[in-house]
Amino acid sequence: MAAVQKRGVFTTFDGLRGVAALLVVSRHVGPFFGPLNSPESFLAVDMFFLLSGFVIANAYAPRLEKGGFVLDFLKIRLIRLYPLYLAGLVVAVVLRLYMRGQDGDPWNLHMLIPTALLAALMLGGPPGETTHGYSLNSPSWTLLPEIGLNLVYALVFRWLTVPVLVTLIGAGAIGMVAAELGHGSLDVGYADHAEWATPFRLGFSFFLGVLMHRLIGDRRRDAPVTALACLGAVILALMWHPSDSFKPVYELAVALVGFPLLIFVAARAEAPGRLGAAFRWLGLTSYAVYTLHAPTGILVYQVLRRTGIIDVWYSAPYSGFVFLAFIAVFAWVVDRVYDQPVRRWLTARLLPARPVKRAADARPA
Repeated sequence: MAAVQKRGVFTTFDGLRGVAALLVVSRHVGPFFGPLNSPESFLAVDMFFLLSGFVIANAYAPRLEKGGFVLDFLKIRLIRLYPLYLAGLVVAVVLRLYMRGQDGDPWNLHMLIPTALLAALMLGGPPGETTHGYSLNSPSWTLLPEIGLNLVYALVFRWLTVPVLVTLIGAGAIGMVAAELGHGSLDVGYADHAEWATPFRLGFSFFLGVLMHRLIGDRRRDAPVTALACLGAVILALMWHPSDSFKPVYELAVALVGFPLLIFVAARAEAPGRLGAAFRWLGLTSYAVYTLHAPTGILVYQVLRRTGIIDVWYSAPYSGFVFLAFIAVFAWVVDRVYDQPVRRWLTARLLPARPVKRAADARPA
């Protein structure tokens, strides 16, 4: 196996987050998929943050070590995450306007306007409301914590020794066990679902990713069979249907042990040639898929149903496969036509003295 020397782009990581993002779609646009679902797909968030810690350490640790890079680092992360977040929010507002007053939809302009304004700042909705900022586009709840973790990482970088990282990871693991035992699931951390668990769940994965990069480094070899096996493992893990009694053990095992082992293997195995190109395409579209799929899917479903074209319930899960193809292509178009140009424009104006080489991001971010 020939040694791979490229830095910044981990093709197997690209494939992992691309496939995981597509599996998350089935969780949020259920009418398209009917009985076919991925009940454990919320665990993709834990994998995304593990990947995020690894690739951010790979891309930015040398510059953070030199000092004086925190503000630019925060700008880089906001430029990477915010434009597509905003695109997803716009689609969500269009959906709510389209649905307003129909089928008992709870949203009205008095709720929508302040909630959308707060959501534009990545904040929750007005206190006491039955709706909140993240309910406009539910997967977006992970993005503000990601920016927060990125900022914490940059601010305390010089003190992040291996013992400190191990302590943070251990505290996160304890919090995750407590959340699982207290709520019967690791699907926690978002609004009204054990929000206290957010720093434990996401912090465990992110800082473990940082530690794994520090221990593993960037030593990769072409290993297409291993790369494909890693994708298969993710699909199996997120689509598995554990029994109710086994579910707590399963989720903790996957998040605390399974994903770290998977990333350890994937970090050393590259997908070459056409397989690598396919993985990179999956990675390129993954974040756009993540931010756009929920409001887009519901909007498409409602338009198709209300215009009498088709009720996708009756063609599931085949309609789900069609929607997966649609959202992947739509995400690719949005990335090329909107996200990349906007990020180049923002980078030129906010970081004119320090052009930034694009690095692999861990989102479907």
